[in-house]
Amino acid sequence: MMFAKILAKTEMWGFWQYMFDLCNESFPCVLGWLTATLLVFLAVLLGLITMMTRLKNRRE
Repeated sequence: MMFAKILAKTEMWGFWQYMFDLCNESFPCVLGWLTATLLVFLAVLLGLITMMTRLKNRRE
């Protein structure tokens, strides 16, 4: 919990500041959004890799 307090008190800019403002400086909220964003990114990446592999196998 100390880490969350340090992050909330330090001055951040850009994306981090936006996330903390959106979540009212709630660290679990920010962590949840980051986890969800990472999972969606990985799902899209996995889908693209699968699609490229199928296209490659179809050409052979």
